Amino acid sequence: MSLPDTLPAPLNSSVSVDRRPILIDTDLSFDDYVALLFLLQHPAVDVRAVTVANGVVHVQPGLENAARLLALAGRMEIPLARGPAQSLSGRTDFPAIWRLLTDYGTRPLLPRQKAPRAPCDAPTLIRQQILASPAPVTFVALAPLTNLALALQADPELVQHIETIFVSGGAFTVPGTIHKDIPGHPNTVAEWNFYTDPLAARLVFQSGVRIALVPLDVTHVHGSSPLLFSRAAVRALRSAARGKASRVLVRFIHIWQLMNKQFLATPLWDAAVAALVVDPQLGAWRESQIDVIQEPQALAGQTLETADGPYSIQVCYAGNQPAFETAYLNLVAGRLNELAGAE
Repeated sequence: MSLPDTLPAPLNSSVSVDRRPILIDTDLSFDDYVALLFLLQHPAVDVRAVTVANGVVHVQPGLENAARLLALAGRMEIPLARGPAQSLSGRTDFPAIWRLLTDYGTRPLLPRQKAPRAPCDAPTLIRQQILASPAPVTFVALAPLTNLALALQADPELVQHIETIFVSGGAFTVPGTIHKDIPGHPNTVAEWNFYTDPLAARLVFQSGVRIALVPLDVTHVHGSSPLLFSRAAVRALRSAARGKASRVLVRFIHIWQLMNKQFLATPLWDAAVAALVVDPQLGAWRESQIDVIQEPQALAGQTLETADGPYSIQVCYAGNQPAFETAYLNLVAGRLNELAGAE
């Protein structure tokens, strides 16, 4: 399917574009580190701010980890802020052991760096950066949508200054949760970002902002054409990686591959979203009518694609696996500046 008119042009498009200003909202899960290191190093985008949302990470350790990541990438000039410690829906139901590992388990891979004192909270920083940008911004939502929902509630006119919001969330034809082996956990149907704050998802979707949704269908091993990291691709990345940040990016992928049951084709969900932000043509898209369930509680956060869904958005339903792997290979090998200059 051709690139929808509602999505930005990719780096290799014939359309001449300057570096695209982007804001990243993250809950610093393992896949978020790969996504952030990809975007922080990519010559097609200009990361203007990083905000931390309550999700799998607690927001204060997440802020500290984000500062370490920016130090690794040599981008400490990028402002940081954290959002509230609780979602709008009042849900923080990630398993406690996951949160502990996310808060502190990645630090051996990152340099020591004290988090700067944030001048404001995440919703305020989002609003400031959107209004300060001379060009419409692309918002990259890799976490529950709490921070963005609060920013849009405070200033609904922000939607006029946003190019597109790329949302990592939802699931339609694949299981919404990949952890049914957690005894007694109440989440059995919803993708985690929407499960954690279904109210925030609804507020963002009904704001009228342009949304490109990347659901688990294109990042899950059971998707029809998902974007994954094969064993061969990870070997190639390890051999090609140049520079400390790229080598750490590949280490995150490799460690997750070794920890993952799907060893032959490893999902790193937000890493796929980052590649699609830069080049939407890595995916196949369709306009869909969707809904995010709010009640009953057992189904809250579940996404449904229906003929009369209240929200009409662009949904990525399949990906180009070879092109995705090449995008990461070119980045870690340091070839993207050369390729961009040749366009």
